Amino acid sequence: MPAEPVGKKSRGRPATLTEDQIVDAALRVIRSDGLDALSMRRLSKELGRSQMAAYSYVADKQELLDLVARKTLADVAIPTADSGPWEMRLRKLIDGIDTHLRRHPGIAGLLLQRMLQTDRRLVNAFMEIMVDAGLSERQVLLAYSMIHTYLFGRYQVTLVSRPADDGELPETLARMVTHLDELHGADYYNFGIETLIDGLRVRVAENNSR
Repeated sequence: MPAEPVGKKSRGRPATLTEDQIVDAALRVIRSDGLDALSMRRLSKELGRSQMAAYSYVADKQELLDLVARKTLADVAIPTADSGPWEMRLRKLIDGIDTHLRRHPGIAGLLLQRMLQTDRRLVNAFMEIMVDAGLSERQVLLAYSMIHTYLFGRYQVTLVSRPADDGELPETLARMVTHLDELHGADYYNFGIETLIDGLRVRVAENNSR
């Protein structure tokens, strides 16, 4: 179905914008200049509309950010309860979200801050999977917080390049940095997610043994 238009069309006014057009324009700004560069003024410029016209579609920057956060992950599929064991369903959900994060560089910081308010569908899906796994309600909250922080927060961490003079580094660190060229983004991602799931698996086993 086509995206619903935002705002009302009136005589002498350009064609009504859709939510998708607004979100696409906002994502272009974020991708080119970062999240901090996004403002109502910059959105208007990207859309080719007057600044006052932009306010006819979103009331303010906060509403704009909520719209972008909500629409960015709207297409993430939620694995059904019969699609596999909880570990497989959890990994599919995490991978689905990460795919969208990689498509939209710069959006992770926004989602780290606003996902709980804008996409409760996905938060609920995470929690349902972990309840099915056998975690207690308290553990579910803690586990979601851990996954949320890693999934979105890891994009806030930038690995610096190896120092030019490795001889100045402490012995253990000097050995470790020799492996930096062997590692790629997927290595960090897979190791992190697999370690998180392994840890949850241990908690589930402990619960089942009681």
